[in-house]
Amino acid sequence: MHLDTKIREYPFANKSSASLLICCGGFESRSRAFARKLRKNNCAFQEVLLLRYLPAQEENEKSYDWLKARLTSLSGKVPRTVNFETGKPQQGFLQIKNAVEKVSEDIGVKTAVVDITGMSHLVAICAVHSCLILGFRTKIAYTEAKEYFPLKRVSRKLIRAWREHDYPAANEFLQSAALKSVDILPEFQGNFRPGRPVCLMIFAGYEPNRMEGLVNIYAPGALIVLYGKSPYRRLLWRTRLSRELHQELFGGWLYRPVDISTLDIDKILRTLEREVGIIKDRYDVAITPHCSKMQAIATYIFWRRHPEVQIVFTSPVRFHPKRYSRGSGKTFLHDLRSQELLGRAATKSTL
Repeated sequence: MHLDTKIREYPFANKSSASLLICCGGFESRSRAFARKLRKNNCAFQEVLLLRYLPAQEENEKSYDWLKARLTSLSGKVPRTVNFETGKPQQGFLQIKNAVEKVSEDIGVKTAVVDITGMSHLVAICAVHSCLILGFRTKIAYTEAKEYFPLKRVSRKLIRAWREHDYPAANEFLQSAALKSVDILPEFQGNFRPGRPVCLMIFAGYEPNRMEGLVNIYAPGALIVLYGKSPYRRLLWRTRLSRELHQELFGGWLYRPVDISTLDIDKILRTLEREVGIIKDRYDVAITPHCSKMQAIATYIFWRRHPEVQIVFTSPVRFHPKRYSRGSGKTFLHDLRSQELLGRAATKSTL
């Protein structure tokens, strides 16, 4: 059976409805775009969960307050707030899961829309996973940014500063500070075979400072480094930037560089299946998403097909909110179908 898993632009002109809507107050302005584009007379959500990051930071709180007011106006009721403590990811996951479970007790048909735009990779996967394991037919909403950092005009300065180990200068352009923690939630720890080396697949973004700490702590037997390739011609230079930022870091490891889509989930999954197919007899596999949020969703789908794979998350010492993105672009919709989650043959395969 042919599966059309390509995402499409969100049909705001049509009626938007679901028994559950989940949004998050992130520091990027685009985290408010989905709710801003919805119209009161053209949407119906029975329950709304609004995720709030703790400890509270100014940029996140602004989005949280705005979304709370906007979603109250749209739905006619105050959203249920779910606090997510960034330093306690397992506790945060359980709080999301418990909130979704509580909602599920009060509704009939279980359908959910999860706007992942304001969520970290970890939070997005936790929110989607909570919906799916509790039986919700789940759709993903995602709004791209109008402009991404690091900017092209400073890319050469950034590369030079990083290669020369001038960390204060590089920090002026990077999206976050150094690595704070490596987090592996019990739900996504995989099932590694005793004595088998691990290949870590990294969706490399533009934070070599975090990747440096991750690789040194995780110490895999091999690496596959996945460099994001934008569907937009004007952003193709960013693939080269990511490669140059990580070139020295990965030079001392056994690794394979691969270009991969930043947006098309179907293409991302095909690339993951191909690459894992090459190494599966020699290595167990761990995947860490660090580039686009749609790559994080593809990572989750791949894990659903191959639950023996481990998903590895990282947290920085701090984000630099003003150096992440500007504005908002198109909003996309992706329907997570059961056939897609289990693969084209609708059965979980084993690596």
